[in-house]
Amino acid sequence: MNTLDLDSGLGAVLDFVREVHNPISQAITDRKGVTATDCAMLSGAVEALLNAIDARLPQPEARPVVEAVAA
Repeated sequence: MNTLDLDSGLGAVLDFVREVHNPISQAITDRKGVTATDCAMLSGAVEALLNAIDARLPQPEARPVVEAVAA
């Protein structure tokens, strides 16, 4: 398993995802239903988490663009 360095920025995003997820999870458990707004909030929170993780991963080196010259 890889270890993820949980800096304060990533920790804050993770806390936000948990904050948004908890009431949705409880609504599902209680069979109260989940609204489209709930789904949109969770989707946005998950996207923020994925972006935060991506920002901390090594990025592939950019390859120079070689343009073909017409002869």
